[in-house]
Amino acid sequence: MGASISVRGVVIASRPHRNQDAIITILTPSQGLVSAMVPGAKKHSSRLASLATPPLLADFVLNSSKGYYYLKEGEPVESFRGLYDSFEALTCASHILEVVKDTSVDPESCQAIFLLLVHVLYDLSKHPDKYRQIVAAFEWRLMDTLGFAFDLNDCDCGKPNEMPTMAFSFSKCRLYCSNLGCVTKAKEYQFVSIGCVEALRYIRQAPLERLSAFHAEKYVLDDLCTVTHRYLCERLEKKYDKMEILDTLPPI
Repeated sequence: MGASISVRGVVIASRPHRNQDAIITILTPSQGLVSAMVPGAKKHSSRLASLATPPLLADFVLNSSKGYYYLKEGEPVESFRGLYDSFEALTCASHILEVVKDTSVDPESCQAIFLLLVHVLYDLSKHPDKYRQIVAAFEWRLMDTLGFAFDLNDCDCGKPNEMPTMAFSFSKCRLYCSNLGCVTKAKEYQFVSIGCVEALRYIRQAPLERLSAFHAEKYVLDDLCTVTHRYLCERLEKKYDKMEILDTLPPI
């Protein structure tokens, strides 16, 4: 074995390797994504088994050998146990981890993504009933982090808005008022409530620990979830569909 390194990170993915081992993907704030072999991860008696199950925030000691990392030891920091009490929260966490794995490719943005991920997973584990607005807040804040900021300023036509809605333009990445001439310029758009616009503005400027600390009526939350998810999928050019199963569940 070569030199050892110590890192703090979140296990965001795990896959089997051979019969008893696993390969985990760890998001770290300083080194981005790091892959490591976990020997004996599939053995119930292994002291490393618990470190191979995402999501998990932990301090890891990794040994380097022939260009690969091997997990030597680790100390859990936060296991987000509350996620396992809610099917909805666990499904949302799976969606969030998939998005993070796809987008944590630029070392310059990994620290911000890491902090966002930790706060969102903690929030989701403590407040699983708020899963819809937590996911919407994550998706919207992530777009800013990745440089896909949307212009949330009022329509620049200078005319009073005639409706309690605004046009959210996916093609122009900005808001337009509901006046006919402005809506025509919006191209691909969706009408959203003023409450949705206010929620988007709140999410953009809120501290991470207060990211989902806003109240939204159901119709506002419906608008919010629809536009944040579509905007994320279009910007990242991928259809993220893990959460679609939640739409088939009967109402509580």
